[in-house]
Amino acid sequence: MSLDVKEHRDALTNEYYLSFTHKSGVYVMISPNTYSSSCAVYSSDYGGGNVSFEYGGRKYDTPAGVAHFLEHKLFETEDGGDAFSLFGALGADSNAFTSHQSTSYTFTSQNDAFYDSLKILLHFVHDPHFTKESVEKERGIIAEEIKMYDDSPDNRCYYELMKCLYKNNRIRYDVGGTVDSIAGITPELLYLCHKAFYSPSSMTLVISGDATPEKVAAIMDEQIPPCDPAPVKKLYPREPDKVNRRLSRLRMEVSEPLFGFGIKDAPEKDKLLSRRKCVALSILSDMLFGTSSAFYCGCYEKGLLSGDVDAGYYCGEDHAYLSVFGESRKPFTVKKLIYETLDRTLESGIDAESFEISKKIFYADFIYSLQSSQSVAYSLLSFHQSGDDMAEYTLLLSGIDADFAFECLKSIYKKDRCSFAITEPADGSRREKDV
Repeated sequence: MSLDVKEHRDALTNEYYLSFTHKSGVYVMISPNTYSSSCAVYSSDYGGGNVSFEYGGRKYDTPAGVAHFLEHKLFETEDGGDAFSLFGALGADSNAFTSHQSTSYTFTSQNDAFYDSLKILLHFVHDPHFTKESVEKERGIIAEEIKMYDDSPDNRCYYELMKCLYKNNRIRYDVGGTVDSIAGITPELLYLCHKAFYSPSSMTLVISGDATPEKVAAIMDEQIPPCDPAPVKKLYPREPDKVNRRLSRLRMEVSEPLFGFGIKDAPEKDKLLSRRKCVALSILSDMLFGTSSAFYCGCYEKGLLSGDVDAGYYCGEDHAYLSVFGESRKPFTVKKLIYETLDRTLESGIDAESFEISKKIFYADFIYSLQSSQSVAYSLLSFHQSGDDMAEYTLLLSGIDADFAFECLKSIYKKDRCSFAITEPADGSRREKDV
């Protein structure tokens, strides 16, 4: 059977990648390049936020953390070993990660070991082995990981902001779940979720490196078992427009307060509008709050900020928000300045020339990030999961200007959609009153 391979080429940079749908249903993207190493990422459309779904005519409400638990357990082989060792024998580095909406398995290897490593990747993801004993052992390991993240001030500050912004959305919770929630995970539940979400038609394979579609397809023919999956429907809770609460103050062992400011939004139904809005507000966030902004320079000169500020706009299947994170001895003073910056921008507009400069810097940073086969593969996957095409990115950027960014900001910035979270020293020191 011949492959129907499509070429995606950037008209401005002439960079390209290839895509095809394998007979199993897996969507494949290959970026041929001349790096000394190659990378593959195999991703399931199943993440930490997918706790409720309909499958095989039934509705399931599962404990938080199943997707992440499954990520851990799939590396285990039938003989009690693990896929990490198999990759290691080939000199390949392997890893996996679970997000709110997907779970991905990846390796990077020298080019001469790529195809053998790819066989391992495709095989273990589709060949689960769960026993009561092994699940119980993994439960203890994951519980310790959860506790470690619970002790991370940055992690807690992020999720405190999400809990302020959202009342019902699963992005309120860590993808790993809680120690209590993972107590309800069984081998039977893992098999069910694997069957529901790891069918080939729900998978994406991204490759960056020295690989051809024909050779990749031949290995997929060998390693991906045939299946006739029942459709699965993800279920999401209803979410109000307004934020859940305006403020959260959490005490932890930190030397200086951490803060997170957020504006709650909702994903656009129109995919093109959603893509354009995400890019426009990402550029604008950096322009208003990044290290070159008047806001940042003013705060830094006054000693209000310690280190960089992380500002951006983020959009997923069921959520969207603009956020600003940082560290400050006077977080409420910084919050006041964030509001003043946003209010001033809506009053005076966005300078077109400054926006174009920020857009060029934004694009240059993106191009600079593509310095390895791994970064190219991750970027391709990220664009695909957002319903975008990386080959059309420069064209998309060229059609975004200051006026469009202004309209996007105006559409999302409402005071009842803004929240602020602080993680401050446990002893009560450096505790600033709300200004």
